[in-house]
Amino acid sequence: MTHATPRAFERERDLEHLRRIWMEVGWLEDGETRKKGLDAYLAMCDTQVIDINGQAEVGVSRSTGTLHVQDADLETCIIAGVYTGLVARQSGHATRLTAAQVAAGVANGAVIASLGIFDQGFYERIGFGIGPYVRRMTVDPADLRVPRLTRTPERLTVEDAPAMHACRLARRRVHGSMHIHDPGATHLEVAEEPGWGFGFRDDAGALSHCMWVSHGGKIENGPWSVRFMAWNTRAQLLELLSVVKSFADQVNGVRIADPPGLQLQDLLDQPFAAMRRTNGGDYEVKPTAVAYWEHRICDLPACMAAMSMPHADLGFNLRLTDPIESYLPEDAPWRGCGGDWTIKVGDICAARAGHEADLPVLEASVNAFTRWWMGARWADALAITDRFEAPAALLEAMNAAWHLPAPATDWDY
Repeated sequence: MTHATPRAFERERDLEHLRRIWMEVGWLEDGETRKKGLDAYLAMCDTQVIDINGQAEVGVSRSTGTLHVQDADLETCIIAGVYTGLVARQSGHATRLTAAQVAAGVANGAVIASLGIFDQGFYERIGFGIGPYVRRMTVDPADLRVPRLTRTPERLTVEDAPAMHACRLARRRVHGSMHIHDPGATHLEVAEEPGWGFGFRDDAGALSHCMWVSHGGKIENGPWSVRFMAWNTRAQLLELLSVVKSFADQVNGVRIADPPGLQLQDLLDQPFAAMRRTNGGDYEVKPTAVAYWEHRICDLPACMAAMSMPHADLGFNLRLTDPIESYLPEDAPWRGCGGDWTIKVGDICAARAGHEADLPVLEASVNAFTRWWMGARWADALAITDRFEAPAALLEAMNAAWHLPAPATDWDY
């Protein structure tokens, strides 16, 4: 298969072709509301396409955001979509175009890249590493141990997407949480997930906390799904969950993700009894866990400098491999971050080019090193499952030095 040359998306030339591709991959139905959502998506993204037989058949869309790690916000290249028409599968075009879009994000200042996956294994070939599980549970709204509503929420629609987006950007941040800059991201999410929005305003009239609930075509009794919640305080979270509880006279099941840093099970009345009662039914109270987002470090010194481990004093040499270089032109200004590095972990963390004498050596892929850096996995666990090779004493020292809460993106993309 020859290497085709990517080009920028042109609305007049390519829009119908991209709509067709999205319908072929199941992301778009032939409805005007969802077409408007796609339009918002394309407006917010830098999209590159590859032509086959004179029309766009492969596309990769890139957006911008910030990843929150400890107390820092890192500029992020978000690969918002990778999509290939049915005549272009297994061609290699999608991999190379994704690598090119990551490099373009780096040229625009990104120090890390992030994406959601269709399956594990594809994006690892360009250096991405899988994050931890995202936990969700279908619950009977009546079982939520939250107060009864004392005020009526405001109904929100697709037209309120800009206000909901602003509310999401102002939400409580946790380690690993993502912000997507452009409001088109929320517009697309609520447009493609038919349902209802609910929110509450502060004294200044701005949305202080809100959520979007999709019905999946099962309007009468559910199960429904909470697509996102945005909140800052305990009272705001409980008020949103009280809205969910108010559905109990109609809806038998609502699927909700664990709030960042919390366990939904802690807010349920007799969760195991509910599991037994609903076992095998349409509204089964059943927790699930799946990992579906991936990150990769693009600027190692910047990512290490964002971290601080005040009680640690550790140094080691890192021999880092980065598979993305195989998918980028030899004259590309950025070809990954592979090479020899010296890593310092302490009150000030750092990565410097080259090795220092007498330090132990870690040999790792950027995929695995990103997982360790994010706090997604401990060093000794990565030594079992990934390319992460070091003396046992160094692995133990890395476990002792690097303490982070489990990262939670708190935003699907």
